[in-house]
Amino acid sequence: MTAKILVLGGYGTFGSRISRALCRKGFHVIINGRNKEKAEKLKAEILSDKADALIEVACFDVFTELYEQINHLKPSLLIHTCGPFQGQDTLIAETVIKAGVHYIDLADGRDYVQDMLKLDALAKSKHVIVITAASTVPTLSSAVLKHFQQEHDIKLFQSVKMGISPGQKTDRGLATSQAVLSYIGKPLTPWRGAPNKPYGWQHTYLQKYPGIRNRLMGNCEVADLDLLPDYFAIKKLQFSAGMESKLLHSGIWLCSWLVRLGVPLKLEQHAGFWLKLSRGFDFLGTEDGGMHVEITAVNNKNQSIHKTWFIVAKNNDGPQIPCVPAIVMAEKILDGGLKPGVQPCINMVSLDEYLNELKPHAIETFEF
Repeated sequence: MTAKILVLGGYGTFGSRISRALCRKGFHVIINGRNKEKAEKLKAEILSDKADALIEVACFDVFTELYEQINHLKPSLLIHTCGPFQGQDTLIAETVIKAGVHYIDLADGRDYVQDMLKLDALAKSKHVIVITAASTVPTLSSAVLKHFQQEHDIKLFQSVKMGISPGQKTDRGLATSQAVLSYIGKPLTPWRGAPNKPYGWQHTYLQKYPGIRNRLMGNCEVADLDLLPDYFAIKKLQFSAGMESKLLHSGIWLCSWLVRLGVPLKLEQHAGFWLKLSRGFDFLGTEDGGMHVEITAVNNKNQSIHKTWFIVAKNNDGPQIPCVPAIVMAEKILDGGLKPGVQPCINMVSLDEYLNELKPHAIETFEF
C-alpha cells in the first residue's frame, strides 16, 4: 500500500513544491489548506503533469479538526509547512505525535525548535519519528559544514559566516515576511559565538556572489544559531539575510533602527502591507538568489583553512532549496531505519543528497 503523506499548507510557496515532488516520487499526497479552490487548482496541475499521481484534497482547520482528520485520512507522515514558526506553539506537532503519525516541519524559529526538542520523550513513547527544522537552515548549512569538516580534516571552525539572499522577484509568502519582520531591530537572544549585542537586520556588510548581484546583508535569526554549536566546534558564528534591492534592504535597515530606538512600529502585524509594498521594487530586481557559507578554520595538522561555498538559484528556483530536506527526509522516514524521537534536521541529509535533489533546477554551487 502506498504511504499517505498529509501536507499542511500544501498549496503554499513551499508546500506546493513539496507536494509536487512527492507525487513525482509515487507517494499518495493529501493537500491541506483553508482555500479549497487553491488546493483543487494545484491538484489539477499535478494531474496534468502526472496523470497517475495519487493526490487528494482535504480542507479543514488544523487547530480544531486535526486529530479527527488524521484518524479519518490515516496518513503515515505529516509535513507541517504553515509558518511563520516564530511565535507559534507546538500544538500541531503534539497532536500529530499523539495520533501516532510521523512528523516533519520546516521550522526556522529558534524558540519553536527548542520547544520541539522537549517533545522527545512523547515521540519515543508513541514510537514516531519527528524531524524539526527541515529547511535550508540548518539542513543545508550543516551539510556544507560537514563537507568542509571531512574534506579538510577540520578540528575547529574559528569563524562561520553564513547568509541567504533571495531574488527580488522570487516567490515569497506572507509567512516568510512575518517571520523576518518579527525580529527586525530587536535584540537577538545571544548564542555561543555571537557578535556583541546583536540586533535584527543590523551588522550590515556587502556580500559578493558569483554570477549574480552583490547583496547587503544584516543579522537574521535562525535555529542554526542555537543548534550548530552542538554539532560542530565553532568559535564565532554569524547568520545574515539580505534583499536583492539595496534600496529596499536599506529601508528595512532604517526600520530596524526605528524599532531599536523604541518606535512602536509592530511591523509583523502589517506583514501583508509590507509584502505588497516590497513587490513595488520588483522592477529593480531579478529571480536570482543565493546563499553563502564562509569559514575560517584549523585542521588537525594546525593548518589554517579559509573557504567560501555558494549556492546560486535562478529562474525563480530558489524556493525549491528549502523544500529539499522535507522531501528527502520523507523518503528516509518511510523507508524505515530511523529511530523514534525528536531530532533537528542536522547532519541528516548529506551535501550530495541535497544537491542531487536540486539537479532538475536552475541551481549551481561554487567553492573558493
